[in-house]
Amino acid sequence: MSNGAETTALQQPTFPLKAPGTAVVHAGPRQNPRIVSVRSRCTEHVLELQEGADLFSALEASLTDFVVPGIMAEFVSGQFGHIDYVHPAYGPDAEHPMSFTEAFAVDSPTKLRHASATIGFREGTPFCHVHASWTGADGQTKGGHLLSGTLAGPAGLTIRLFTLHDAKLISEVDPETGFSAFAPTPTDRAVRKSEPPESSGSPDAVVARVRPGEILDEAVLAVCRTAGFDSAEVVASLGSTTGAVFTDGTAPWPAVEFTHLSGAVTGARNSTPRIALSGEVVDVAGEVSSGTLKPQANPVAVTFELFVRRTD
Repeated sequence: MSNGAETTALQQPTFPLKAPGTAVVHAGPRQNPRIVSVRSRCTEHVLELQEGADLFSALEASLTDFVVPGIMAEFVSGQFGHIDYVHPAYGPDAEHPMSFTEAFAVDSPTKLRHASATIGFREGTPFCHVHASWTGADGQTKGGHLLSGTLAGPAGLTIRLFTLHDAKLISEVDPETGFSAFAPTPTDRAVRKSEPPESSGSPDAVVARVRPGEILDEAVLAVCRTAGFDSAEVVASLGSTTGAVFTDGTAPWPAVEFTHLSGAVTGARNSTPRIALSGEVVDVAGEVSSGTLKPQANPVAVTFELFVRRTD
């Protein structure tokens, strides 16, 4: 295992590359619906990890600690002590243009930049999906899809947990893309769809799975409208798009992974809603970039795990 992506020659594409933001049609059968969302009550907690704590074990244990079927998480501050990770890579051919690199390791303390996680179940066992970025002692910024074995560093890690009471998060292999992806399903306690969103017992959040090709900001708006939210904030969200198109730059096609996505929606119920999203991404070269997302320009690559909280 290497000590960093920069020390290993990355696989080069064997097919023509396209412009950032060009949608990808996967080889598998198209799945429907394209957006799966579940309204849920949520409670916010803060998880403090001490030096040496196993990140994945701690996140997965939170499901039992808080007795919930799903959690979305946003990292606040701290350090990693050891990181095992991969990042996006070119796939083998034009029909399968995206993949992952070999696993890399960082064995020295690094400062957290951003990280987000989805925590749920795979085959009945607690499982989590984490994207993160960090800055090393040399000042270089890296990022990727974290693997089990990642540890908290000397400064520990502070993580915001949004525990979901009405949505179970389940990771399964997606026939369309061939990759594993989380999707929400209502629990027995979930509020019925027939219940008005304004009712006193209604949930204050939505968790959603967005499929390939859906435009990210349009999906956020659709999730808000389906839930009956006029104003909302986007937090603790992660996934991939086909490259990234920012208002002031781009990251390359065919895939980037978001270490975080944040933003706000106002006026979702009227004809002139306002959606502002910003994020940080890791590309096929392992490079990290960030900015404000250009509207209607960022299709989902494999999946996006959205978490939206009502603010109106």
